[in-house]
Amino acid sequence: MPSSSRRKCVHSRSQDTPITVVNRFEVKGDAEGFEREFRDHSQYLRRREGFDFLVTVQLVERPDVYVHLGHWRTMRGFLDTVHDDTFQAHVKKLGPLVNTEVDQAVSVGRVLKENAVVGAQNVVLTQARTFGATSSAFEQLFAETGEHFARLGGFGGSDLLRSTLRPDTYTGIQWWRDTADCERALADRGHRAQAEQLRRMADVEVLRTRHIAYERVVA
Repeated sequence: MPSSSRRKCVHSRSQDTPITVVNRFEVKGDAEGFEREFRDHSQYLRRREGFDFLVTVQLVERPDVYVHLGHWRTMRGFLDTVHDDTFQAHVKKLGPLVNTEVDQAVSVGRVLKENAVVGAQNVVLTQARTFGATSSAFEQLFAETGEHFARLGGFGGSDLLRSTLRPDTYTGIQWWRDTADCERALADRGHRAQAEQLRRMADVEVLRTRHIAYERVVA
Protein backbone atom coordinates (compact mmCIF):
# COMPACT_ATOMS: atom_id res chain seq x y z
CA MET A 1 0.00 0.00 0.00
CA PRO A 2 1.37 3.39 -1.03
CA SER A 3 2.74 6.49 0.59
CA SER A 4 0.98 9.74 -0.29
CA SER A 5 -1.24 12.41 1.23
CA ARG A 6 -4.85 12.46 2.26
CA ARG A 7 -7.46 12.91 -0.43
CA LYS A 8 -11.24 12.92 -0.72
CA CYS A 9 -13.26 11.25 -3.49
CA VAL A 10 -16.68 12.78 -4.11
CA HIS A 11 -19.56 10.51 -5.08
CA SER A 12 -20.67 10.98 -8.65
CA ARG A 13 -22.38 8.96 -11.38
CA SER A 14 -20.05 10.31 -14.06
CA GLN A 15 -18.07 7.63 -15.90
CA ASP A 16 -14.97 9.80 -15.53
CA THR A 17 -14.82 9.61 -11.72
CA PRO A 18 -13.05 6.99 -9.55
CA ILE A 19 -14.71 3.75 -8.46
CA THR A 20 -13.64 0.86 -6.24
CA VAL A 21 -14.93 -2.64 -6.94
CA VAL A 22 -15.09 -4.78 -3.78
CA ASN A 23 -15.13 -8.54 -4.35
CA ARG A 24 -15.51 -11.04 -1.52
CA PHE A 25 -14.53 -14.56 -2.58
CA GLU A 26 -15.35 -17.69 -0.58
CA VAL A 27 -13.10 -20.39 -2.02
CA LYS A 28 -14.81 -23.75 -2.45
CA GLY A 29 -11.66 -25.86 -2.65
CA ASP A 30 -7.90 -25.29 -2.93
CA ALA A 31 -7.01 -21.78 -1.70
CA GLU A 32 -3.51 -21.90 -3.21
CA GLY A 33 -4.97 -22.83 -6.59
CA PHE A 34 -7.38 -19.91 -6.37
CA GLU A 35 -4.53 -17.54 -5.48
CA ARG A 36 -2.59 -18.64 -8.58
CA GLU A 37 -5.56 -18.20 -10.90
CA PHE A 38 -6.53 -14.87 -9.36
CA ARG A 39 -2.99 -13.56 -9.62
CA ASP A 40 -3.15 -14.10 -13.39
CA HIS A 41 -6.40 -12.13 -13.45
CA SER A 42 -4.88 -9.36 -11.32
CA GLN A 43 -1.92 -8.99 -13.67
CA TYR A 44 -4.36 -8.57 -16.54
CA LEU A 45 -6.25 -5.86 -14.63
CA ARG A 46 -3.03 -3.94 -13.95
CA ARG A 47 -2.58 -3.37 -17.68
CA ARG A 48 -6.06 -2.05 -18.35
CA GLU A 49 -6.78 1.58 -19.22
CA GLY A 50 -8.19 3.42 -16.20
CA PHE A 51 -6.94 0.94 -13.60
CA ASP A 52 -5.20 2.43 -10.54
CA PHE A 53 -4.25 -0.16 -7.89
CA LEU A 54 -5.49 -3.29 -6.14
CA VAL A 55 -5.41 -4.70 -2.63
CA THR A 56 -6.08 -8.35 -1.79
CA VAL A 57 -6.45 -9.70 1.75
CA GLN A 58 -7.34 -13.05 3.33
CA LEU A 59 -9.44 -13.31 6.49
CA VAL A 60 -7.46 -14.65 9.44
CA GLU A 61 -10.35 -16.56 11.00
CA ARG A 62 -11.77 -17.65 7.61
CA PRO A 63 -8.75 -18.41 5.39
CA ASP A 64 -11.12 -19.61 2.68
CA VAL A 65 -12.38 -16.01 2.29
CA TYR A 66 -10.53 -13.32 0.34
CA VAL A 67 -11.45 -9.68 -0.22
CA HIS A 68 -10.18 -7.90 -3.30
CA LEU A 69 -10.44 -4.14 -3.73
CA GLY A 70 -9.84 -3.00 -7.29
CA HIS A 71 -9.42 0.78 -7.53
CA TRP A 72 -10.14 2.39 -10.89
CA ARG A 73 -9.35 5.96 -11.89
CA THR A 74 -12.57 6.01 -13.92
CA MET A 75 -15.82 4.08 -14.03
CA ARG A 76 -15.41 4.11 -17.81
CA GLY A 77 -12.20 2.07 -17.58
CA PHE A 78 -13.89 -0.50 -15.37
CA LEU A 79 -16.91 -0.85 -17.65
CA ASP A 80 -14.72 -1.21 -20.73
CA THR A 81 -12.78 -3.96 -18.96
CA VAL A 82 -15.74 -6.06 -17.81
CA HIS A 83 -16.94 -6.23 -21.42
CA ASP A 84 -13.54 -7.33 -22.70
CA ASP A 85 -13.30 -10.94 -23.94
CA THR A 86 -10.25 -11.71 -21.77
CA PHE A 87 -12.05 -10.51 -18.65
CA GLN A 88 -15.04 -12.69 -19.47
CA ALA A 89 -12.77 -15.70 -20.00
CA HIS A 90 -11.18 -15.13 -16.58
CA VAL A 91 -14.61 -14.90 -14.95
CA LYS A 92 -15.64 -18.24 -16.47
CA LYS A 93 -12.45 -19.84 -15.20
CA LEU A 94 -12.65 -18.40 -11.68
CA GLY A 95 -16.42 -18.72 -11.27
CA PRO A 96 -16.53 -22.45 -10.38
CA LEU A 97 -13.82 -21.95 -7.73
CA VAL A 98 -15.65 -19.44 -5.53
CA ASN A 99 -18.86 -18.00 -4.18
CA THR A 100 -18.72 -14.26 -4.83
CA GLU A 101 -20.25 -11.10 -3.37
CA VAL A 102 -19.66 -7.84 -5.27
CA ASP A 103 -20.07 -4.19 -4.35
CA GLN A 104 -19.09 -0.88 -5.95
CA ALA A 105 -18.01 2.02 -3.80
CA VAL A 106 -16.43 5.46 -3.73
CA SER A 107 -13.79 6.65 -1.29
CA VAL A 108 -15.05 9.24 1.19
CA GLY A 109 -11.76 9.56 3.07
CA ARG A 110 -8.39 8.14 2.08
CA VAL A 111 -5.14 8.54 4.06
CA LEU A 112 -1.98 6.98 2.58
CA LYS A 113 1.15 7.06 4.74
CA GLU A 114 3.39 4.02 4.31
CA ASN A 115 3.51 0.47 3.01
CA ALA A 116 2.25 -2.67 4.71
CA VAL A 117 4.36 -5.82 4.70
CA VAL A 118 2.90 -8.49 2.42
CA GLY A 119 2.17 -11.74 4.26
CA ALA A 120 1.62 -10.13 7.67
CA GLN A 121 -1.66 -9.98 9.59
CA ASN A 122 -1.59 -6.20 9.43
CA VAL A 123 -4.79 -5.18 7.63
CA VAL A 124 -8.17 -4.64 9.31
CA LEU A 125 -11.47 -4.50 7.44
CA THR A 126 -14.47 -2.74 8.95
CA GLN A 127 -17.82 -3.55 7.41
CA ALA A 128 -20.62 -1.30 8.62
CA ARG A 129 -24.23 -0.37 7.96
CA THR A 130 -25.21 2.92 9.58
CA PHE A 131 -28.36 3.59 11.58
CA GLY A 132 -30.66 6.26 10.13
CA ALA A 133 -29.00 9.63 9.47
CA THR A 134 -25.67 8.82 11.12
CA SER A 135 -23.55 8.47 7.96
CA SER A 136 -21.70 11.78 8.21
CA ALA A 137 -20.97 11.26 11.91
CA PHE A 138 -19.75 7.71 11.18
CA GLU A 139 -17.40 8.99 8.45
CA GLN A 140 -16.00 11.64 10.78
CA LEU A 141 -15.40 9.21 13.64
CA PHE A 142 -13.76 6.67 11.32
CA ALA A 143 -11.36 9.41 10.21
CA GLU A 144 -10.64 10.20 13.86
CA THR A 145 -9.77 6.55 14.53
CA GLY A 146 -7.12 6.81 11.82
CA GLU A 147 -5.71 9.97 13.39
CA HIS A 148 -5.54 8.18 16.74
CA PHE A 149 -3.77 5.19 15.18
CA ALA A 150 -1.24 7.49 13.51
CA ARG A 151 -0.26 8.89 16.91
CA LEU A 152 0.49 5.35 18.15
CA GLY A 153 3.10 4.70 15.43
CA GLY A 154 3.38 2.09 12.71
CA PHE A 155 0.12 3.08 11.04
CA GLY A 156 0.16 2.87 7.25
CA GLY A 157 -3.15 4.50 6.38
CA SER A 158 -6.84 3.92 5.75
CA ASP A 159 -9.62 4.16 3.22
CA LEU A 160 -13.34 4.42 3.91
CA LEU A 161 -15.45 3.22 0.97
CA ARG A 162 -19.15 4.04 0.75
CA SER A 163 -21.26 1.71 -1.38
CA THR A 164 -22.90 3.23 -4.44
CA LEU A 165 -25.44 0.38 -4.41
CA ARG A 166 -26.35 0.67 -0.70
CA PRO A 167 -25.34 4.18 0.48
CA ASP A 168 -25.74 3.29 4.17
CA THR A 169 -23.09 0.57 3.81
CA TYR A 170 -19.32 1.04 4.21
CA THR A 171 -16.14 -0.95 3.82
CA GLY A 172 -13.26 0.51 5.82
CA ILE A 173 -9.69 -0.66 5.43
CA GLN A 174 -6.82 0.24 7.79
CA TRP A 175 -3.29 -1.10 7.64
CA TRP A 176 -0.04 -1.09 9.60
CA ARG A 177 3.60 -1.85 8.78
CA ASP A 178 3.45 -5.30 10.34
CA THR A 179 1.49 -7.62 12.61
CA ALA A 180 2.98 -6.30 15.86
CA ASP A 181 2.07 -2.66 15.05
CA CYS A 182 -1.48 -3.74 14.20
CA GLU A 183 -1.97 -5.76 17.37
CA ARG A 184 -0.59 -3.00 19.59
CA ALA A 185 -2.98 -0.47 18.05
CA LEU A 186 -6.05 -2.70 18.34
CA ALA A 187 -5.29 -3.33 22.02
CA ASP A 188 -5.04 0.40 22.79
CA ARG A 189 -7.60 1.67 25.29
CA GLY A 190 -8.33 4.84 23.32
CA HIS A 191 -9.03 2.82 20.20
CA ARG A 192 -11.41 0.51 22.06
CA ALA A 193 -13.39 3.54 23.24
CA GLN A 194 -13.66 4.85 19.67
CA ALA A 195 -14.74 1.40 18.46
CA GLU A 196 -17.60 1.47 20.98
CA GLN A 197 -18.71 4.84 19.62
CA LEU A 198 -18.73 3.45 16.06
CA ARG A 199 -20.99 0.61 17.19
CA ARG A 200 -23.52 3.12 18.48
CA MET A 201 -23.82 4.51 14.95
CA ALA A 202 -23.80 1.31 12.88
CA ASP A 203 -23.89 -2.45 12.75
CA VAL A 204 -20.15 -3.09 12.63
CA GLU A 205 -18.08 -6.17 11.86
CA VAL A 206 -14.30 -5.91 12.27
CA LEU A 207 -12.17 -8.49 10.46
CA ARG A 208 -8.45 -9.18 10.89
CA THR A 209 -6.83 -10.10 7.59
CA ARG A 210 -3.54 -11.22 6.09
CA HIS A 211 -2.10 -8.90 3.46
CA ILE A 212 -1.82 -10.87 0.20
CA ALA A 213 -1.05 -8.21 -2.40
CA TYR A 214 -0.81 -4.52 -3.19
CA GLU A 215 -0.11 -3.82 -6.85
CA ARG A 216 -0.26 -0.69 -8.95
CA VAL A 217 -1.08 -0.20 -12.60
CA VAL A 218 1.50 -1.36 -15.14
CA ALA A 219 2.34 1.39 -17.62
